[in-house]
Amino acid sequence: MPPAGTRKRRAAADPQDSPDGDSDLGGNSRRQTQKQPQRQLQRRRPVSDSEDEEDSDVGGDTTLEDGTATQSDGGSREQMVKKLVRLALACEYSRQPIRRADISVKVLGQHGRQFKEVFKAAQVELRSTFGMEMVELPMREKVTISQRRAAQRTDKGPASSKAYALTSVLPEKYRRHEDILTPPKVPTSQTEATYVGLYTFIVSIISLSGGTIPEPKLERYLQRTNAELYTPIDKTDKLLQRLCKEGYLVKIKDASSGDEVVEYMVGPRGKVEIGTNGVAGLVHTVYGDSAIDDLDARIERSLGLQETRSNKHREKRDGVDATQQETDTGSTQQPRRSTRRARRQESESEDERAGDGGRQDSDED
Repeated sequence: MPPAGTRKRRAAADPQDSPDGDSDLGGNSRRQTQKQPQRQLQRRRPVSDSEDEEDSDVGGDTTLEDGTATQSDGGSREQMVKKLVRLALACEYSRQPIRRADISVKVLGQHGRQFKEVFKAAQVELRSTFGMEMVELPMREKVTISQRRAAQRTDKGPASSKAYALTSVLPEKYRRHEDILTPPKVPTSQTEATYVGLYTFIVSIISLSGGTIPEPKLERYLQRTNAELYTPIDKTDKLLQRLCKEGYLVKIKDASSGDEVVEYMVGPRGKVEIGTNGVAGLVHTVYGDSAIDDLDARIERSLGLQETRSNKHREKRDGVDATQQETDTGSTQQPRRSTRRARRQESESEDERAGDGGRQDSDED
């Protein structure tokens, strides 16, 4: 029995009374706590190395300090090209211009210097896949007196509109095919076809009237087609507002003469999307087989194409005359020395002839 008691006391006293046991336990715990962070650091080190490598790879996707492109720029450039193509299609679907500011914000981001490269690649993609290309919209003309004065105050105006629209590059035989170029199905194909016919008709009337038409005259033309108040799309006033918003028309209000005068002009989108070819095509379609012989000449006269051709021919002729005058003046100025020399040579030859003649006379005598 006593040995059993001593064993119990020793077993009970070892963990409580011996200071060595406490130090051993404390040392073991400290060693374990020191080993654990070392193991964690060893485990975390390869992860941090891989993260550093990934960070370095991500940093290599951008351009270097000297402006040279890395290999991974090809992927980011392809993404920007795809974004630009999607933006162009979305803007064209809603009939909104593709603005340069939207391209820099929604497509390029921090890569603003790559606009030309991305734009060219997007043009290739649009032509090869969709049969379209982006064309720059013309700037609005300064018509009123206030606009012209404001333009004169500014020394240099904007060189371009910095806005684009999509146009078809398909051949003519494919453009007229009904199964290839169909109107959009939203809201319905019939509604879109009616809308296209209405704005083509209105733009053609304004173009054939010299590019500008007063509001009362346009109302008279619409009255002949029973569209002075309502159209199949909407009310006539709202339709004209929509055409002005989408860039097919430009509404001009001028009160410089005292009375307010309202006129309509063909807008930038109307010039690009329809143009003179669309107007001539509409006129030929309306006349059909009963067209007169000089219909093309009348269309050109109404659209002002003959004046532009005559002006170009006149400028070309003036340029030829100017170059001819320059050559004539140069030819008259250059031979002065040669004429003097020629005169001297002629006088010398005459003297020689006279001398030879005198010698012959003396010999005969």
